[in-house]
Amino acid sequence: MTREQKRKIENIAALSLSSLAAAFGLFWLVFILGDVLVHGIGALTPELFLNDPAPPGIEGGGLRHAFLGQIMITFFATLIGVPVGVLGGTYLAEYARGTKLARVIGILADIMVSVPSIVIGTFIYALLVRPLGHFSGWAGSVALAVIMIPVVLRTTEDMLSLVPWTLREAAFALGAPHYKVIVQVVYRGAATGILTGVLLSIARVAGETAPLLFTSFNNNFFSTDMNGPMASLTVAVFQYAMGPFEEWHAQAWAASLIITLFILTVTIAGRAIVRWRYKS
Repeated sequence: MTREQKRKIENIAALSLSSLAAAFGLFWLVFILGDVLVHGIGALTPELFLNDPAPPGIEGGGLRHAFLGQIMITFFATLIGVPVGVLGGTYLAEYARGTKLARVIGILADIMVSVPSIVIGTFIYALLVRPLGHFSGWAGSVALAVIMIPVVLRTTEDMLSLVPWTLREAAFALGAPHYKVIVQVVYRGAATGILTGVLLSIARVAGETAPLLFTSFNNNFFSTDMNGPMASLTVAVFQYAMGPFEEWHAQAWAASLIITLFILTVTIAGRAIVRWRYKS
């Protein structure tokens, strides 16, 4: 066997194994999405979005309280986490670039991205829930914001670092102060990447259940009071899936479908923005 024939065999073997691995992963992705779609689409009715929960064992009802709670908790989490993440990434990329402090913060941010969400939930429980003596929607928002911050921070730092330093020097030469250079030059050049990071961070927290069990807990009634326990879609899915009633199971499948479609839409939107901006 010649060396060229040996290389061809190795190439075919590696390509075959890679294709099998990709097909294996794609199969389970399609299987999960298809299973959620088949079970959930039948329970997608207007009542699911417009009605409050029915008493246990009674048919009908909806998840209006959970949809509203999920939107409010995620919205305030975004208001808390995105500015902190963007400002932190800006500091690392503009003021602490190349320093030991920037490397340490970057390593800590990478660790935080990998920390299980239940750990963050228990941390916020000890920080906000236990001292105050009650669960609250604000605690849930803070827990989700803590999950979002390292994602936004690292994305912002990476995107700002890709902006050529010569653009900053040109602005400095015109007499612009550093903060104006960042806002009017650097942010504009990295806006697409930063927006993508924000969208991905929202998708990251949209399906979280564990931190909300320790913070916002749940509420079986319609409520807009962020100072008290608040319902959320992910916790409702968790509780309904373990319930004994078929009606609950159907609504849990429908809510799972809504969450899956939302995360899928946000992720695809982020990829599309990057492809459109960088033509890649």
